Amino acid sequence: MMRGLDYHHENFMKIVSQLVVAELTDEALGLKVNLTHEVIAYLNRLGQFHYFLISDFVEEQSPDAKTFAPTIEKFLPLRLKHSAHRSIDAPRKEDSKHIQETHAMSMSAIGPKIFEQKTGERRNIMDAESNTEKITFVRNKWEKCYLIFQFSTENLKDVLNFSLEREHPKIMQEAFLILEKVLKLPQQDANGVCADACQRTEND
Repeated sequence: MMRGLDYHHENFMKIVSQLVVAELTDEALGLKVNLTHEVIAYLNRLGQFHYFLISDFVEEQSPDAKTFAPTIEKFLPLRLKHSAHRSIDAPRKEDSKHIQETHAMSMSAIGPKIFEQKTGERRNIMDAESNTEKITFVRNKWEKCYLIFQFSTENLKDVLNFSLEREHPKIMQEAFLILEKVLKLPQQDANGVCADACQRTEND
């Protein structure tokens, strides 16, 4: 599951790097569609890890494991309502018509997406003085910004903003921590030194 998460993250980043240099034509449009496919696949892998997290095996080995996965649990609704199935196809009693239609559009080409600046100078495309500068701006946003997929929730006032690029390191950190707890692996500090709890004693 974790290799799958890494796999789809790597594919996502490869496509982003292609968009940095792609012509603003159908080629770029096709690459953007591929980004959505990678996000859907990533969320499905995330769902697999969630069900591992609440399995009898993990519950027996580490009953509090779920508390160490806040990022995974935060974005689980995206898997349940958007990538596993669409509520418009298999609605539940709490899914209003508006929610069904919104969910159907979320992972489509017209679904809501925004760019969020990573670091550095903020600049508006309206500042560009020529078409060449505008094209450069559009290309650079793929490198200098996070692509954010926006999802409506059952509470219409709440929106989940998901960036695969930004959230992946946190998700993997949580997943590794849970595996350490379940497998009872020795905890190490930042320098790779075994913590007191796993030091050998004279009786070992």
